[in-house]
Amino acid sequence: MRFLIKLFIVSFICVVAMFGALGSDNEWPGLIVAITVWVWFIHSLSKPKVRNTDKMIRELERKNEELLRKLERRVR
Repeated sequence: MRFLIKLFIVSFICVVAMFGALGSDNEWPGLIVAITVWVWFIHSLSKPKVRNTDKMIRELERKNEELLRKLERRVR
């Protein structure tokens, strides 16, 4: 859902910037805005979802402890 919202916003901004670039004497600001927005969009999609590493470590430790408890119960 976030992807579609971002895509719609990026497309709208780029269309407005390109029409502004076509209608003005200096088209470079409009082109720069359009390219920058698309670069931001692609960057926002490609960056990994970084979680809190401390939380992740605690979660892994908890899962390991649960697994060891289950294994210990099976042995008895």
